[in-house]
Order: sequence, then C-alpha cells, then structure tokens
Amino acid sequence: MLTDPNYLVPSPPYSPGGVAWLRASVARFSNGATHERRRALAEAELAAIDPETLRALALRRGTGPVEVLAEALGLPATVADDIAVIAKSYQPHTTITPAADHAVDRLVQIIGTADERTANRIALLVQACDATTALVTNIVAGRTDPPVPKTRRIAPDGTTVEIDLADSPFGAGPHACPGRLHALALADGLVQAKRPRPPR
Repeated sequence: MLTDPNYLVPSPPYSPGGVAWLRASVARFSNGATHERRRALAEAELAAIDPETLRALALRRGTGPVEVLAEALGLPATVADDIAVIAKSYQPHTTITPAADHAVDRLVQIIGTADERTANRIALLVQACDATTALVTNIVAGRTDPPVPKTRRIAPDGTTVEIDLADSPFGAGPHACPGRLHALALADGLVQAKRPRPPR
C-alpha cells in the first residue's frame, strides 16, 4: 500500500496559524504535485547537511536529536522544547492543544516566515523528536523495531488503513523518509556519545 498511488496520506484542511497550518503545509500530509514540491524543500534542507558532519556533531554534543539537528539547520537548540510540544499534536488523528499552537507560532517567528519552507523545516525537527529518539533507544537496547511502528493511508473507499512498518522502517514509495541517512548518522553519533569513553 505504501507504493500504491490509490492509497493517499491524510491531507488535513488548511487553516491559518498553529498546528493546523503546519499539518496543511508539510510534505508528510500532502499528495501528488503538492507533495513533490514540499518534499523538494525538505530534501534541499537535508542536502545542505553532510550526514558525517551530523554524526560528528551528535557525538560532540551528546544532547537530544532535535537540539543537534536544529544546530545543523542554523537554528537555536532551544527550539527543542517547542518541538516536543508540537510533536504531541502533529499527527492528524491527535488533538491540537493551545500549547502546540503557540509553539508553532513561536517557531515561525524564530525561523522567519509562515511559508512552506518554514513548515517543512519545522517538520524535519518534529520527525527527529520522536522517530530519531526511538531509533536511538532501540539501538541502545539492541532492538530492531522500526522507529515509527505504523503509518496511515486513506483507501480508495475513504477508510483509514493502518500500515505496519516492520518491514519498511523508513517507509517506501513517494513518502519514504527523505532523511534516512541523516537519521542513521544522527542516531549513531548519539549512541556513541552515550557509551563510556576510555580514559586518556
């Protein structure tokens, strides 16, 4: 179903400001030409970050994945607090809280403009918040569980279908994760940072 063009990602309706605006402006929740345009914005951001540089930064900082990725994107590490709040309301099936709306609006102010580029920069950080954190946790624990266990698609008859990602931990098809190499590098650096270092 991940590669079947008849199964679409949920596309939340547009609303100005807050999480509703974010959901309606990112590649993750769009289809067709709109998705391609927005995905290209996310890919351009990632193309400017060398995965090995990200790995080294993660090892040196040893903080959370959002703080590290934010620094690589030229943003203050302090955005991590707002990203954590947004992540809880990001998915279309979750409830939007006033705190999450305020967090989105603050990040737009920090990044600059309420446009698709800003939305997709925020989306990259949201992905790092839960998915990359889960990836780090699984690696440390020696588990091979996918960092995102399930995703959703809308079937041709309008029903919502849950898809198990056990065999495709980074997705597949048009909506496959564009930051797979970056996520693995970031996770590896953070895992290495957690391990005891030999005395000098």
